[in-house]
Amino acid sequence: MKSGYDITRLKGDGYLILPLSMSRLQTGQSPEACYEFIHHFTSKLERFGSDVVFLYTQGLYFNSEEVSFENRKKTTQQALNHVSALRNIIEKDKRYIPSAFHYLPIDYVILNSPVFAEYFSLLKEREKQDETLRNILVLDSRDKTYSEANINFLIEEIAVAHIMRQGLVEFPHTLAQKDEWRLVCYPGPALRSDQYQWQQKVLPQRSDNPYADVWYDLSIKTATVYSDVTLK
Repeated sequence: MKSGYDITRLKGDGYLILPLSMSRLQTGQSPEACYEFIHHFTSKLERFGSDVVFLYTQGLYFNSEEVSFENRKKTTQQALNHVSALRNIIEKDKRYIPSAFHYLPIDYVILNSPVFAEYFSLLKEREKQDETLRNILVLDSRDKTYSEANINFLIEEIAVAHIMRQGLVEFPHTLAQKDEWRLVCYPGPALRSDQYQWQQKVLPQRSDNPYADVWYDLSIKTATVYSDVTLK
């Protein structure tokens, strides 16, 4: 599979995984937009043996130097409103099986994967020793500055994405009787730091997932294959 092209066919049983940014729940990842993303993949499925995971990343925002009760309350309510609206769209349209859609917080991955703490530590240790990785993390950060909060935010995101692609956390399933593939999809480019850690083998790689090193950009309908790109 080459980088920069669309995926034409998803074979076998698997999972579409859509990480949801709290800042985009009313814009690029609104309930309506998420439903359209699902439509995009329907024609690519070899058969209807797939589940969809919506991963709410509000927990990442607690890696902040200023987290208050009001911030926690606000992000939780945003997630609840989004889930409710998305469920209503799916149930009203009657095109898909509602129980095949799963709404999970990012903490689900952190708490249910036995390797999260190990992988987070591996990335933190590498960041301290590897100036290239540290510089790339800064470029990937929202405000392009170095701080412990910014770095932890990104490292946690990278660890969670890698764990999901490697199949190191179990997901609930309705239609996917086998776990043959997992594809992470987001309306935006892949993190350069995630591509770097894959190419440098910072985290263990031992999955049969054909999309273990793939990030699908929903905004341009193309896949980035980490092993097929040159970082600049």
